[in-house]
Amino acid sequence: MLPQLHSVGYWDSSEIGMSGLKNMGNTCYMNSTVQCLSATAPFAAFFRDGSWMKAVNHVNPLGSKGQVAHAFSKLVRELWGMSSSFLTPTDFRKAITALASQFAGSEQHDSQEFLSFLMDGLHEDLNRVLHRPTVDRSPEEEAALEHLPPQIASHKEWAVYRMRNDSIVVDWFQGQFRNRLTCLTCSTTSTTYNAFMYLTLPVPSKMMGKLTLSQCLDAFVAEEVLEKSDAWFCPHCKQKRKARKQLTLSRLPPVLLIHLKRFSAKTHFTDKVDKLVDFPLRGLDLSSYVPSAVPQSSFSPPTGLPPEDRSDPRAQVPPFKYDLYAVTNHFGSLSSGHYTAFVKSGQEWRYCDDSRISRAEEKDVVVSLYFSLR
Repeated sequence: MLPQLHSVGYWDSSEIGMSGLKNMGNTCYMNSTVQCLSATAPFAAFFRDGSWMKAVNHVNPLGSKGQVAHAFSKLVRELWGMSSSFLTPTDFRKAITALASQFAGSEQHDSQEFLSFLMDGLHEDLNRVLHRPTVDRSPEEEAALEHLPPQIASHKEWAVYRMRNDSIVVDWFQGQFRNRLTCLTCSTTSTTYNAFMYLTLPVPSKMMGKLTLSQCLDAFVAEEVLEKSDAWFCPHCKQKRKARKQLTLSRLPPVLLIHLKRFSAKTHFTDKVDKLVDFPLRGLDLSSYVPSAVPQSSFSPPTGLPPEDRSDPRAQVPPFKYDLYAVTNHFGSLSSGHYTAFVKSGQEWRYCDDSRISRAEEKDVVVSLYFSLR
């Protein structure tokens, strides 16, 4: 196990270093994503001060031996150095395309797809776990976990996850959701816990008027009935049964990435949902979406988890309130659109349109969302 070389804490809205990024042929999806990650001040600091070099996992077969981390670090240092009004991220793009040829051409790509590749690459490069253990549970252990309170089961599952995945990316950006299936015939349940890097929220297209982010969240966690061809095979009934599916948030990260799913595939075409989604710039409260905290005296925290205290934003202590600090926007269609970004520097907003950076007003901030826990 590689040591943890940084602390995770809350951060104030201080001014950030910024430069524009030249568009090298439909690379706006890359530029807007990098600007938002660079605006994540403590995450950027880890790459600016060289801490990342001591964290590279050279034996991880899923990583790039530090190539992605090195390229990202170099670009972030240049962005914060502000030596020129804009940069040409040639080296960064070369490092990315050497590992992911799909980003090599001049075609437009989804910024969320690029974000996923970059964050996965950084995580694998910087995973502190040198040798991932195999974790197997007996049927009895699985049954016992099924009947635990969700808060305790979540802690246990997170501890198991961290045995194989432990990086600065996990520290700052990863949370966990709980997926429970309930047989509507015999009430047997099956619960799984999965880590997430971002929340992909549906944008309900049939609702009238302006939508709110809360409505998108409600649609994400809404109960779903599985029946007919989607019926669930109940392990107790030994046959397919009508079932209820319930998705809930079980753990929230210090930095919450929200992706609004605006593209929906219909027949052979991909349509964009252009409904306006209203969201708060400050105080997004997700406390009601997470199970209430369990008193620490009622169970022993699993080994390896950080202490549950309010000074550590990874601690699952309510309230879970977030402030917005970065946004990526998409204009046009999936094949011919354009990505830009809004990022917060101090108390002011900046608009990033490739090589051009300009001042922006709060009212202009419109939309993948980067929230920081406050």
